[in-house]
Amino acid sequence: MYRAAAFSSRATTLVARRHVLLSSSATVRPLTTSASSTTTVPTFTSARRTTPLTNTSVSVKPTPFLRTQKVKGASTPRKYTTETPIHAEEELPLQYGMLYFDNAYPLKMGWWDIRYSLLKPGWRSLERKAKTELVPPEKNMPFHFKIGGIEPRLKDGGMFVHFSYVRPSSYTTKEALKEIESRCEQHLISKGHYMWFNFQKVRAFLVKGSPFLEDLASRYPNSRIRVEFAGNLNVEQLYTLFRKYGKIMDISLLTPVKDMPRQAIVQYSFMRASTSAKSCLHGMEINGTQLSVTYERTLQGNVIWTWLTNHPKITVPLGGAALAGMSFMIFDPMRVFSMHAKITQLFNVNEYPFLRWLRKETVGRLTRSPLDTMQASGWRERAHDEEKLRAWLRTAPESFAIVHGPRGAGKTEMVEYVIKDKKHKVVIRCEELANARSEGELLTNLAKQIGYIPLFQFMNTINNMVDVAITATTGQKAGLSATFEGQLKKILDTLSIAIQQASPVSDLSNTSPDAIMKRIEATLEEKTRLSELIKTGSCAQTNSLALSASGSPNRRLTKVKRHRREMNSDDNNTECDPDEIPVIVIDGYMSREKGPHAKELWTYLADWAAVLVENHIAHVIFLTNNVSASKPLAKSLPNMPFEHIILTDATLESALEFVYNHLDRDEYPDLIKSVQTIGGRLTDLELFVQKIKSGQKPDDAVKDILGRAVVEVRKNAFDFDNSDGRTLNWTPIQFWAVMKQLAASETASFDELKIHPLFKNDEGPFSAMEQAELINIVHKHGRPYAVRPGKPIYRAAFQNILSDVGFSAVMDLESSTHLEKEEMVKVAKWEAELKELSNLLHTDGSWLFGGGRAPKEVDTRVKWLMKKLAESHAKVEKYENEATQAKKAVASIAAASFSSS
Repeated sequence: MYRAAAFSSRATTLVARRHVLLSSSATVRPLTTSASSTTTVPTFTSARRTTPLTNTSVSVKPTPFLRTQKVKGASTPRKYTTETPIHAEEELPLQYGMLYFDNAYPLKMGWWDIRYSLLKPGWRSLERKAKTELVPPEKNMPFHFKIGGIEPRLKDGGMFVHFSYVRPSSYTTKEALKEIESRCEQHLISKGHYMWFNFQKVRAFLVKGSPFLEDLASRYPNSRIRVEFAGNLNVEQLYTLFRKYGKIMDISLLTPVKDMPRQAIVQYSFMRASTSAKSCLHGMEINGTQLSVTYERTLQGNVIWTWLTNHPKITVPLGGAALAGMSFMIFDPMRVFSMHAKITQLFNVNEYPFLRWLRKETVGRLTRSPLDTMQASGWRERAHDEEKLRAWLRTAPESFAIVHGPRGAGKTEMVEYVIKDKKHKVVIRCEELANARSEGELLTNLAKQIGYIPLFQFMNTINNMVDVAITATTGQKAGLSATFEGQLKKILDTLSIAIQQASPVSDLSNTSPDAIMKRIEATLEEKTRLSELIKTGSCAQTNSLALSASGSPNRRLTKVKRHRREMNSDDNNTECDPDEIPVIVIDGYMSREKGPHAKELWTYLADWAAVLVENHIAHVIFLTNNVSASKPLAKSLPNMPFEHIILTDATLESALEFVYNHLDRDEYPDLIKSVQTIGGRLTDLELFVQKIKSGQKPDDAVKDILGRAVVEVRKNAFDFDNSDGRTLNWTPIQFWAVMKQLAASETASFDELKIHPLFKNDEGPFSAMEQAELINIVHKHGRPYAVRPGKPIYRAAFQNILSDVGFSAVMDLESSTHLEKEEMVKVAKWEAELKELSNLLHTDGSWLFGGGRAPKEVDTRVKWLMKKLAESHAKVEKYENEATQAKKAVASIAAASFSSS
């Protein structure tokens, strides 16, 4: 900022010297300029720098000022000449003024506006621009116009130009300043000067007031300005005064307040008009009234927040819509890309063909690769199931494949072995989802498995809190909180999009499965033919491509295939490689039927998988140990047959082969008995091998495994450890009856057990035992046929439990007592009916209704009741004898324990 005091003092000195020269001269001479003899003119001091103005030279010999004479005409505009000299007796002091140029900078709209920092010009460049471009040359300006300096106004986007002039006595100050302003305006119009940062013209205005040069941090330009004045001004006067700076949209006089100045609001169409009006008119006096012009602060700090909090029914849905739109435009594509990368193994370096080949040819030759579980097992009964699943994967996606089998039967290992060469696959581990403690943990586990990033699970908690607060204040729900079902559905729908992008059948969703199958068969035939060409070398071009292709045969086949596609573009429209169809594996489906979110999880997974299959996008394989898993799948995909693959335990020969593939046959020559005890369950065999490798003897390893199985059976079947408060769906004596038959033979008849007196033809306890993995129900022709132990080692565990004399005696006692009570109820029933029939006879045995003896029907009924009574009585005696023997056994064991102690 310039120092006006310094400028004024130096100007006064210059005037005094000029007066002395004029008074001492006998002859008045014209004032001329000389380059050799100069006098320094007043210096303008800036807040940033001080620059002496040496552009004007004054001769030592003064001459009278040339008088600017007005030439008036009726139809011609006013013109000015400088031909008539001014006599020296007139004292003409220097006068000062300011011009405002309104488009020197970009407007600064707030603290966040960085345009000024990017376009900030230097002080010298602004001064040079003002003297060379914005202001006309001084020789073309009247009244000895001289530029004194500039003063930038950063926020307002303009700058002040200070100037000095000599006003003739024949002109008023207003006329002289208006002429200077007019010359500047005509110069800008003639030059057509535009600023490059907004392509708008620069305008010049005369400053009529005293600008308030402020840099308050909270005040920024606005198209509305507030005018304060103490006198009386009407709208017409304000319009005349402010219209010069731009188009006015509205002028409103505010209601007067006692002991306060009057106020008016002037609304401009453009913001630069308001900045020019404020810079030029602030502090101006009109009719004895001083104007105070400031920007109207239309938005206060809490106005937005107050409006938002006062209108939650409007702002909350709009905010939710904005967040949803942001998620749809930004985060959903990120999630789709992340899941697509996980499906195609884009960032898995282990899946890159070159790295796999390199690892095989370097590290693989130096180290012994571990045996694959399924390859090393050599289970001949699994080869048929594997080939069946591979054949199903070479067909068009049309239905589900359900792999049944008990826990630990190797379902997951077999499926992973079959799909290991598939390019696109997704595996969902339902065990982790079912064991989640909360909804958020379940969704987080699912998102990690499928690559749903980012999840923003914490936002749901915040939305729930906001929704509760709004409900408490307004009485209505804002709908911000997302339900568990909605979030789960959104994750699965996004996964469907990623799978569809990776599927080569996505463009064939409207094509019939037969048409897709024809394309798959054509592709397989083409691949087979190319493989034969590579092996036989009958085609020279194919041979050259195969020899030049490094890496595995699959890679050479891919290069040959790519070459054929380049030769014949029609192949792209007919090929459909089954190896590129995504495979969705849902492992552990319906592993838990009861839980806080189990029902919703299984339902949504089944419905989601049905959509993929119905649109022929991907193959879906369900792995389950629950025999009732087909029911919800049949509801989601009705009228479609499923591909069922049922896995059973290995035979003794396959189990021995598996064990000897991991152990030395010479060191452990006789393991038949141990393997026969353990059975063909894969997990038990692996545990047996690990224990032997850790240093245990085979017999000790079998004892450990058997002991753990005994504890599992006692805990799960007889509910000895009821710490979790669960209740069994069968009674201990019911399982005791089943266990006794399974201990005697490997299988038991399902029908024989069902008609046992303890079950009374009820199948519910058997289903509950199977769900607890204590037994396996074998189906034949679609109906239950036989019962087997839940694990092969459970048969040895059953035998071990039966060998416990005390426990067996107690369970036999409970069974006999229960059955005896049941028969006693029947006996009482028969006796009651016989008593009722006896009331129909006289004491001599004659029929109560006459006719002599009782009718034949009554006599038949009496005989039947007597027969039933005899049978029940015999059973009661039998049960009493068994109970007596059990009590004696318990007593003898107690006596032996006391004597030993």
